[in-house]
Amino acid sequence: MNLFWKTLEPFSSPFLLLFFLLFFHAVNRSRFSYPFRLFILAVMTGILYFAYSSLGINEDWLLFLKRLNSPFVLALSLLVVPAVILYGKKIYPLFLIVPIFFLELAIWKICSSDPLSGGFHWFRIPCEYLIMGVVSFLVILSFFLSVDTLRKGARITFFILLIYGGFVFRQDESDYQFMLTRRGEAIKGKFNAVETHPVLGSENALSYLPSAPCRFSADGGYVQGCVMELLQRIYQFDDTKSMSSHPGFTAFLSMILSALLFLILLHLIGARFWCGWICPLSTLGDLLDTLRRWVRFPHYKPPEKLKMSFFYSGFSWGVLGLLLAKAYAKLGPDGTHLGCRIPLYPFCRLCPGQLVCPAASRGWEGHFSLPGMEWMFGLFKIGAVTLLTVYLLSFLAARRLWCRFCPMGMIGGLFNRVSLLRLSKNSTNCSGCGTCNEVCPMNIHHVQEEMKQKNVSHFDCLLCLKCVTHCPKKKCLSLEFCGKVIKES
Repeated sequence: MNLFWKTLEPFSSPFLLLFFLLFFHAVNRSRFSYPFRLFILAVMTGILYFAYSSLGINEDWLLFLKRLNSPFVLALSLLVVPAVILYGKKIYPLFLIVPIFFLELAIWKICSSDPLSGGFHWFRIPCEYLIMGVVSFLVILSFFLSVDTLRKGARITFFILLIYGGFVFRQDESDYQFMLTRRGEAIKGKFNAVETHPVLGSENALSYLPSAPCRFSADGGYVQGCVMELLQRIYQFDDTKSMSSHPGFTAFLSMILSALLFLILLHLIGARFWCGWICPLSTLGDLLDTLRRWVRFPHYKPPEKLKMSFFYSGFSWGVLGLLLAKAYAKLGPDGTHLGCRIPLYPFCRLCPGQLVCPAASRGWEGHFSLPGMEWMFGLFKIGAVTLLTVYLLSFLAARRLWCRFCPMGMIGGLFNRVSLLRLSKNSTNCSGCGTCNEVCPMNIHHVQEEMKQKNVSHFDCLLCLKCVTHCPKKKCLSLEFCGKVIKES
């Protein structure tokens, strides 16, 4: 079985996937027949596969490229992208044999493995088996469910994986025991969070997703953390030691740069799709939105000034967190910088995710205590309470108001206009009825107002596709991936 996964390794490279998608985008614009396009894509896949397998470059560069490999990319390459290419074609039901195979493989692996020493709460399953099984489950569901129901199913599924994955699934017994040894109390005087080991982690690579999975979920969560956690690591990097080619720091620099490049490639593929379909923090917020609708409290539509104030406030919060992360690297012998005490992850200590996600995964006792007033003269305690309140009220009062404030989402928004996944509009079919604006949880007016450009992807758009599914005009709005229409009104 190890040989089987070794054979599939090239498909876990984001570079291989990106090259294939760019080629697919070019072929999709051609006038060739559909069978001939599939033949060209199959040939190109084989060329890319053997080119990757026979790389003869410098060993350090080869290690750097392999650090970008991820089971999430493997799932995209073998399951999601083929499903998109074949969607709506007669061959699509036949393709479902592939996700059914990987789903059965994941179930077999769990059932055939002995439980870990922690008891029935723990399951032994390598990451590639679990991720391929989870994505296979969603691909199979896509054949039967509507887009909105599928999105809700995907959000719930990835919420369980990213929040409870570290608590329920471990790769093997040694991984489980290593996670237990890293449990401990916060380092006194450093205000460090409890260090645990994420399931999808290793000594040679750091694993992140473009959405906001909190690294402080129970038992390390499933991935290393969010984009801002990675940027804090980069800002805390000791430049003097890296310039002196210190072996440990050089290796760590290679790891964080490969993780950053991996995130950029995923953003180029999906932009803020990750926010609308995967982000655990917004999934928790949706529960609050459901509560609001359950008590029949009308949602508030924020005016443009309030939306912009949220944007600039969130941007300022992100910048402040990174500046404080840079200041942490300059702490003196007394543990302060310019007389101020600064925690290891300053952005995280203000983020409501570090209070909400651990509590969601382990109960009330799992959340981190609030900082004391001695940290930056009470800035972290006041800021943590304030941002938690803003998070709760944002989802209780309006739809996705918090997503305008979230720095992680802002980073994804930078790629919305250039990503391979985009929202398109045929203006000749648009009546200007405003339905897209009414159903949009982000209250975006751009889709309704734009009458010239085909690409109507907006900075705030989460690609929830409510505008596409509710638009009354045929073939007016559509979701395109590499130029291929996936869903249209």
